[in-house]
Amino acid sequence: MAPAIPFRFPGIEEDVTRLGGLLGQAIASTGWAPPRQAVALNLACGRADETGTLLAALAPGGAPLHYLGIDLRDAEIREARARWSPVAGPAQQLEFRCGDASRVDRLRELPPADFVFIRHQNFWTDIPVWTRLLRHALAHLHDEGVLVITSYFDREHELASACLTQCGARRRADLIHPASRPLPDAPGKSVDRRLAVFSRAS
Repeated sequence: MAPAIPFRFPGIEEDVTRLGGLLGQAIASTGWAPPRQAVALNLACGRADETGTLLAALAPGGAPLHYLGIDLRDAEIREARARWSPVAGPAQQLEFRCGDASRVDRLRELPPADFVFIRHQNFWTDIPVWTRLLRHALAHLHDEGVLVITSYFDREHELASACLTQCGARRRADLIHPASRPLPDAPGKSVDRRLAVFSRAS
């Protein structure tokens, strides 16, 4: 799905296209399929560049969808809203909120999520906050839903995955991205380097 406003940085369009292929492969390997009227959460979403890819995967052809992106950074949320709200289908509700994504337990009005997405989680930057975010995200997941994370680093991916397992998640897929774009600001860092799919264990 084409964004209403071009992406800010070179390479992002290709990154999210590759992410779509990786996500499709991972989801297919689990046998999970989105319900007809999916509820999706994109937590710590930043600019939510991947929104078009998620809409294509969860609500092809403009199928009904309730999609909520949450991030602390107001400028990024405003950019996400401007880019993606105009492309929503008539049966789709796209919402972007500035707020603490680690406190989805406070969103009493939101039904359980069928799909939770956390791209490039930063687990080791603030372990208590990210532990809370992952725990509440898993608790907000529908019994039949899935939670997907991607990571910049292998070690950080393993730490976040272990945290989810300790919180009661079951890992259903874990893929290494063969075409992940390297980033020069840190050794071993690349775009969507790893992607894993989880569900609630019970």
